[in-house]
Amino acid sequence: MNKNYFNIDDVAQIINEQKHTIRFWENRIDKLKVIRTQSGHRLYNYENLLLLKKIKQLLDIERLTLDGVNEYFSKSKIKKASFNDKIIIDLREILDILKNSQ
Repeated sequence: MNKNYFNIDDVAQIINEQKHTIRFWENRIDKLKVIRTQSGHRLYNYENLLLLKKIKQLLDIERLTLDGVNEYFSKSKIKKASFNDKIIIDLREILDILKNSQ
């Protein structure tokens, strides 16, 4: 299965979060930019998925506020090599989830 974009239902299942929470984060996190269709439906690309997973980690595990998350993203610089490793791991996780949901 090769999907370039995911709808909010897919994203909610993949990151294990409620849809209304994801929509709320979209309004409060500056770095999170979601694509909209002509009919207004949200489409999330792989970069959005990684960002949402990181937001969830920062909020749940690191116990940051939404302002703290925005500050984290404005200050952090991710090295390309470690980012690529993270992409491979996350892609495998997403693939497993999508395979199991069919």
